[in-house]
Amino acid sequence: MKLALIHPQIIRGSGVENFLIEFAKRLTTAGHEITYITSLTTPEIGAALPGKWEVLPRLRGSATTRMWHFNRLAPRAAMMAGVDLSIGFGRTCVQDIHRNGTGCHRLYGNLLPLWQRYSVKHLYELYLERRLCAGRETPKFVTSSARVAAQLQGVYGTDGERFRILTPPVETQLFRPAENRANTREIFCRKLQTDAAKPVLMFVSVSHRRRGLEPLLEAMAQIDATLWIVGKNLSPALNDRIKRLGIGARIRVVPVTSHLVELYQSADWFVHPTQYDAFSDTVLQSMACGLPGLVSVMDGAVDHVRNGENGLMLYHPQQPRELAARIQEALAFDAPTWQRLSDAARETVLSLTWDRHLEEWAGVMGE
Repeated sequence: MKLALIHPQIIRGSGVENFLIEFAKRLTTAGHEITYITSLTTPEIGAALPGKWEVLPRLRGSATTRMWHFNRLAPRAAMMAGVDLSIGFGRTCVQDIHRNGTGCHRLYGNLLPLWQRYSVKHLYELYLERRLCAGRETPKFVTSSARVAAQLQGVYGTDGERFRILTPPVETQLFRPAENRANTREIFCRKLQTDAAKPVLMFVSVSHRRRGLEPLLEAMAQIDATLWIVGKNLSPALNDRIKRLGIGARIRVVPVTSHLVELYQSADWFVHPTQYDAFSDTVLQSMACGLPGLVSVMDGAVDHVRNGENGLMLYHPQQPRELAARIQEALAFDAPTWQRLSDAARETVLSLTWDRHLEEWAGVMGE
């Protein structure tokens, strides 16, 4: 099949872009002919992805102007490419299938500071989302979770028959439990100057405010454990908060490195009190490593969490007192109970392979 993959920038970056790159490689291996329609890429990506490239002009100026321009040119480029099917991954309104990887922007926007909520860029993004979901120019939508599909239907009145739910794949050969967890844990506790006798909580984020780090830090004042914060550096305000709470000795900030798997393998609980996420890859990655999680119900990935069986749900992640109580509940589990949750977490994601994902896509594309 001849396919057009449409995104304003095809580079290593966000989860959406990284998914698109891996998806394209596997589609090519499966025998599909790919045309990439974008306005920004790199020579490395161009060399790594076989197929045709339609690199559209990238306007100077604001991000809003570039969104408008790309949305105007991309559908025409897809039509001129003579493909059988076009798949959009960004804020474009006209394609055969739109793969939503960011969730409902209107709901996410409620978490933004006021100055961002009423910016021209954000208002234009809302316009594009409304045109996409309320209009008929795109026949089908693929979302990562039933939760996001329901949100878009509720906000925009989109016909539910247009949605297909395809869970993202997880590399379970890479993300897997340690062969000797006790040894791995001891090594990484030593590297991060962590007391191995105390529980270790792991939080992964490049967007600390949205992912709920502030209430988690408040909750940590009531918890005798160490928190590994994996991701971007902390702001001065967050560092001041840690100092005010008197928890600095139990906080470790770790940059995202090639050791992410080992960090999952070494921690005792994955804590994910996000205020909004369409579908966090980190939830499935941690589960694949046998790390049970406390996962916010505001993340689409919670569809795969069975409360008390393979993890715990956070129903009010923004409330530090309830968050602390839930963490303390998890830390009170004995070793056999923790191991049962660990095994069940791993088992839950074993079937979420790339082969299965591509089969599901083939069904959607063939409808």
